[in-house]
Amino acid sequence: MKQQQGFTLLEVLIALGIVSVISILSWQGLEEVLRSAGRVTQVDEQIQTVNAVFTQLEKDLEGLELKLEAPTPESDLIEVTGNGLLIQLTQRNTSEPAYRERIEWVLDNTQLLRIARRELNPELPSISEPIPTLGMQIRLLREPGGWGSPIVFGNHAVQERNDLELQGPALQVNTNATPTAPPSGEGGTPPAAPQGQNVLTLVRAVEVSITQPNRQAVTRVLLTGGVY
Repeated sequence: MKQQQGFTLLEVLIALGIVSVISILSWQGLEEVLRSAGRVTQVDEQIQTVNAVFTQLEKDLEGLELKLEAPTPESDLIEVTGNGLLIQLTQRNTSEPAYRERIEWVLDNTQLLRIARRELNPELPSISEPIPTLGMQIRLLREPGGWGSPIVFGNHAVQERNDLELQGPALQVNTNATPTAPPSGEGGTPPAAPQGQNVLTLVRAVEVSITQPNRQAVTRVLLTGGVY
């Protein structure tokens, strides 16, 4: 009768050691894959959030109906304030009757907010979900006058600026209208008018730069709605 041979203790220990090494290497590789997937997901979420912000801002600016006449209390307007960007317009492209709306894009510490107030219900504003934002920079392009100085809010990442020029002929402004000076703190002033004449400037574009939590800044130039 033959005696059955089994594994020796040394062989078992060697096999267990090999399995342990393979398990450790596999676990470390899995952790790196999970970390990479987490980073990709985080970046993707930030990109989607910033795109959503610019899409909404573009809609707000397209709703403006800026005109070449002297402004009145009922005129649409856009200006940079001490808190952010102010847009006042009449909403017409909705299923509801037209209504006046005052929209503010405000950086509150490290959160970007969109606050919309309807003229008939200003005490009940519609406030967006806070968007994590380290800083924001805004510039207005006036015609005539060109780009104004940038206004910075929060801890904005400095970027090289390019003064983009709009295509097409220059806007023919009304030199007999009441002048509209840039709001306080906006930067940039209208060009001097000939003696005895007033110059009306019109905001044609807005440059908005947003610094994300990862300190990467995204910049877009958006056109305003109006007479061009």
